[in-house]
Amino acid sequence: MIKKKLILIVWLLLGFGAMALFFIGASSKQDKPCKGINVEVSRKAKQVFTDVQGIKQNIAEAGGKPGLPIGQINLSQIEQTLKLNPWISHIKLYFDNDQVLQASLEENDPIARVFTITGKSFYLDSGAHFLPTNRNIVARIPVFTGFPSDKTILSRPDSAILRDMCAIAAFVINDTFWNSFIAQINYSPEDGFEILPTIGDQIIRIGNGEALESKFNRLYSFYRQVIAKTGLDAYSQIDVQYQGQVVATPAGKTAHVPHPLVTTSKSTGIPPPATSKATSQPTPKAVMRPAKKTIKKTPQTKTTKKP
Repeated sequence: MIKKKLILIVWLLLGFGAMALFFIGASSKQDKPCKGINVEVSRKAKQVFTDVQGIKQNIAEAGGKPGLPIGQINLSQIEQTLKLNPWISHIKLYFDNDQVLQASLEENDPIARVFTITGKSFYLDSGAHFLPTNRNIVARIPVFTGFPSDKTILSRPDSAILRDMCAIAAFVINDTFWNSFIAQINYSPEDGFEILPTIGDQIIRIGNGEALESKFNRLYSFYRQVIAKTGLDAYSQIDVQYQGQVVATPAGKTAHVPHPLVTTSKSTGIPPPATSKATSQPTPKAVMRPAKKTIKKTPQTKTTKKP
């Protein structure tokens, strides 16, 4: 029994000794000077939106200067300063054994670039947060035009539009084919979202951001089974927003012009800001297709409008 008590006392003494050494070491480390700042940024996007030198400058301005005693550097204050940068999503700050301040940061990943009806532009991340643009960097991501608001705090309808943009952008950016196929996506209050492809002059209507997989599957089938036979110039409009069907308008018919009307560079998909509203004309009666998984259409089955 006495032996067990002695063993317990020894372990307690060792524990207290280790804690004392830890606090003594920590105390002495607080008095040592910071020997430098190292910033590492992890990112998913190919483009770089965060300036490492700018981050180091922000840290220095918040009190993280080399030469100062480590105990005088407020890591919490530095973290709050770095959080003001909208491109930074996660922050980890610590001093390593060499007394160097390590800043491990994660950069926000933009999934869409949005142009408003007034010509302003911003990036959008997967959480529907606004990210500022950079004149020197152009991200190759889906481009949306016609967003109706420039406000930071959005109304409920505008927030719903932004969520649809996020859903569409996330779907497109994760599919190599559609990401290459789409040059631009316009939004109009009357018709919802309309795609301008990189090849051909069709206007492709998808409505809102719901049931995207089904809509794009029908669109792919239409291109493969119909457009492949008739050619890209056979139809001016393709509408897949209605469940289980494709509605197509033959070329030559009066077609609705999407809002805003923007000339796009098909190599980059980046449009200039839209400054004017296009004039809408009555939409012609379209060619309807039955709700089938396999869509078949030949030139002989076209419906023509009687004069």
